[in-house]
Amino acid sequence: MEVNELLKKGYLREYLSDKTRNRLDGESNKQIAITDAPLLPPKHDRVINVISGGSEISRITHSAAKRNTKAFKNPQSKGNATQSDMPACTITFITNDNSVSTPHHDALVIQLTVANCLMKRILIDNGSSTNILYMQAYKELGLDKEGLTRKSIPLVGFSGKVKQSIGEVTLPVYAEGVNKHTKFLVVDCASAYNAIMGRPWVHDMGAIPSTLHQIIKFPTPWGVKEIAGEQESSRSCYQTTLKGKGQQL
Repeated sequence: MEVNELLKKGYLREYLSDKTRNRLDGESNKQIAITDAPLLPPKHDRVINVISGGSEISRITHSAAKRNTKAFKNPQSKGNATQSDMPACTITFITNDNSVSTPHHDALVIQLTVANCLMKRILIDNGSSTNILYMQAYKELGLDKEGLTRKSIPLVGFSGKVKQSIGEVTLPVYAEGVNKHTKFLVVDCASAYNAIMGRPWVHDMGAIPSTLHQIIKFPTPWGVKEIAGEQESSRSCYQTTLKGKGQQL
């Protein structure tokens, strides 16, 4: 056993035949490749299907938003951001993808692994300045209310109507080998969606979503990965909303 351990650490190689040395080198390279590979998806504890029925940018106050805008206008404040650890890459989209039903005006609705659960009907929304998790979906994850950080943050929707969040929670979100701890504002109201992934998650992933191509792509150390949208779910959510079963912000 001790000799094997020494061999694995690179010792005593001069006493080995070329064939044995090559075999050990191959096993070592294989182990390195496994270490550098993308994360495997976690085992799903459950599947969350349809649930019918704050800003990361400038916080929640008008004065904070005003300071944020003023800082952007200051030339000295530009160019000081920390360098991203995202690999440089080119992201392209195919216009004649036969997997997309066209013509369409569908929203981009995908599924992701959230807190080790497969969550469906997640809306990708560049228009949202925060990530939203609806309370019913939060319960479906098997999480207790005690796990929420109580925080009431006003969320303003398209109509100007204000909805207060009931709390905040940080959960792991897995996407094609990448696992991001993601902050959600939890909202207690009916929705056709389980969650909304807004600009904070999209930007953290370095992702580019395309509703036209029904896909979201993002760079990883293992190349550009992608998640296809689910047009059937998108249209079902739209119908649910029109029927008044989903109260949007």
